[in-house]
Amino acid sequence: MDLQRFFDHWNLSENPFQAEEARNDAVYARTMEGAITHPDFQKIYGSPDNPSTSIVFGEKGSGKTAMRLLIERRLTAHNNNRAGEKVWIVRYDDLNPVLDRLVHRIGGKDPARCLEQLRLQDHQDAILSLAVTRLVDDIVEESGDKEQKSLRKALRRMSRERRLDLGVLSVLYDQPRHGQRAERWKRLKGYLRLGHLATRRVHALLVLAFGLAALGALGLWRFTESLSWEWQLAGGAAVVGFAGLGIGWLVRGWKKYFRARRIHREVRSVEHDRAILREALWDLPEDQGTLHLIPDHEDQDKRYEATQRFLRLLEPLGYKSLVVLVDRVDEPALINSDAQRMRSLVWPMLNNKFLQQERVGIKMLLPIELGQLLETETSDFQRQARLDKQNLVNPLRWTGATLYDLCTSRFRNCQREEGGERIEELKELFEEEVEHRDLVDALDQMHQPRDAFKFLYAVILRHCQNTPGEAEKYKIPRLTLDYVRQEQSQRVMNLYRGVNQG
Repeated sequence: MDLQRFFDHWNLSENPFQAEEARNDAVYARTMEGAITHPDFQKIYGSPDNPSTSIVFGEKGSGKTAMRLLIERRLTAHNNNRAGEKVWIVRYDDLNPVLDRLVHRIGGKDPARCLEQLRLQDHQDAILSLAVTRLVDDIVEESGDKEQKSLRKALRRMSRERRLDLGVLSVLYDQPRHGQRAERWKRLKGYLRLGHLATRRVHALLVLAFGLAALGALGLWRFTESLSWEWQLAGGAAVVGFAGLGIGWLVRGWKKYFRARRIHREVRSVEHDRAILREALWDLPEDQGTLHLIPDHEDQDKRYEATQRFLRLLEPLGYKSLVVLVDRVDEPALINSDAQRMRSLVWPMLNNKFLQQERVGIKMLLPIELGQLLETETSDFQRQARLDKQNLVNPLRWTGATLYDLCTSRFRNCQREEGGERIEELKELFEEEVEHRDLVDALDQMHQPRDAFKFLYAVILRHCQNTPGEAEKYKIPRLTLDYVRQEQSQRVMNLYRGVNQG
């Protein structure tokens, strides 16, 4: 029997069990809000009014990415309904650019040794960079929509202190995707109204003007036999002014140079051009505490302060809190699913102070290998992480009954509204000798959604292969179920033992 003929009989518009990756799952994307969720989902999601940290360890295919997508969808819906209490969402799930920059900055040919030098500060900087860059994108990239006009209007109403905070955060963390950093800073500076008389060019022009006046005075003294005291006083003032402004300009230039070097050295997970950094630092006044956010060596507190200032400047824009979604830590090329490398990447973030920041929720969806390594850690590490306070789920388990409901829901959602035969339960696909308990037990052996989908697809495919094309036999017999069950359960066992890759 042709597979499409089987689908047509059951009135299916698409294969309900084909997708293996949540990001590319059209069925899940269409039915996400009404989909069956894991029993622990509400604990992991928490309350968007007061976000909390959650840490989940799960097998590949257990639904971590699907859970992350649903959390993001729910938070977006919350933002649409709560104008003054929205959540700023940071997707920390593409770690390749961050790790590439770190390896380039740290140097060395051994990726494992580079990862061992990864710090919590690097993660803090990367998260702040994603958050700040998105805000700057919304401000400077022309879209012409009402939201952007409202955002720029809110910026104009902000206090100077908050606008300066955004300027400093932009200098430290803005990471535009399309280059043109200097032009981008110029546009942002205009919207923030940060221009003042101490800019580098204005200062240089004043030095040049006094220098020309001083040269003129020296020329008069040299070639004129006598000068009135007024001209002598003016010439002396020009010389003193030139010397004072020149020395001040050089001192400020050196300070900007060393500050730019410090930023470039300390903020390792963000790409900086030191020449553009120095130019931008000239635009920031030094007498209002704004440069306090520039981090010192191994300084975590400046990052915590930067996070809180970012949240404060979001308040006039209608945002109350920030949620960071950490996922796919096993996928970067530098990690390549290696457990020890994942450990070097993730362990710096398992810090109670970082995970329990005020108005910040960190949702960490991590591979099961890290959950196993966690059990071997020292008591000192456990005290630092305080996982008892982090809504820990280790491991993320699915029961056969929950998988049965999930698969039934997917099958029904792929059926057309009219025509053909419709089912209410997955059991109706099988002959009468197959009981509900048989399917639940079989799905329980699959452990997780991805393997459950593979199992059901294999059952349907085997039935079609064993059924003649002219036969009108669309219900699957118990023999086919049992054969595929044994085959797939062995595959899953081998996968857990590391014999194959699924």
